[in-house]
Amino acid sequence: MQDRLPDKKPPANGSQVATASLERKPLLSRRGLAIFGLLTVIALIAAGYAYWQHETLYPSTDNAQVQANIIQITPVVTGLIMDVKVQEFAEVKQGDVMVELNQGPFRATLKRAEIRRDIAQQQAAQATGAQAAAAKGNAEEADIAVAEANAELGHATIKAPIDGTVGKVRIRPGEVAKAGVPLFPLVDTSTWWVDANFKETDLARIKPGQNATVWLDSDPSKKLTGKVEAVSRASSSAFSLMPSENATGSWVKVVQRFPVRIALTLDADDPPLGVGASASVTIDTTSDGAGSGAK
Repeated sequence: MQDRLPDKKPPANGSQVATASLERKPLLSRRGLAIFGLLTVIALIAAGYAYWQHETLYPSTDNAQVQANIIQITPVVTGLIMDVKVQEFAEVKQGDVMVELNQGPFRATLKRAEIRRDIAQQQAAQATGAQAAAAKGNAEEADIAVAEANAELGHATIKAPIDGTVGKVRIRPGEVAKAGVPLFPLVDTSTWWVDANFKETDLARIKPGQNATVWLDSDPSKKLTGKVEAVSRASSSAFSLMPSENATGSWVKVVQRFPVRIALTLDADDPPLGVGASASVTIDTTSDGAGSGAK
């Protein structure tokens, strides 16, 4: 009887070997997957807590605008505009001549007042007895009239009261400037601040004197610094012409926003500022607050 040779199995190809290896040795066991999932959940909870803690200690808002004092250039006397020496959005220094009115009528008034003063002084020098007191009074009134006429002549030249930037200029030579009617605005560039509207839920930790960081939407790469100057005791809606009335049956509670004034500390290399520019503000409530009230 012929001996049988044992049956030989065909050699397994590479894909079959790899599949078998994967089936035998999984990358992660069930225990490993559970540990990985638990660590992921813990990391997410820790990240959420860190974010909540940061938002609590460093409240921020993008509802903020840059502000400055705006002065309305207003003539004290009425007169014909002879020359407008400023251009729109130009920078001026204190004392620069901006508008010149016709000085002719004011010079004539001053001349008449001076003549009347001279006559009154002569009469006061010659008067005697009971007429001396009346003549002296007339002379004093004449001196006052000269001073008033001289002041009106000076008001015919309108000068910049402060350093600043001129706003829109709509007046032209030949128009009549009326006393008490504004001609154009002048932005005071010496002091800048930001009015940031924070949620009422953020106000518990915000106090005057705390450090603040400001980013302008026009140049987010530049960081400005400042301090909390004041916190409003009334919400932004309370200053509106028609405050909301909540005594209705369909009232919906909405988180209110309160203005917080941030006084800016500017450096020479800081970007130029503009009134009404949008900004984002973050306040460091861990810093010590000192001071109170806006200037």
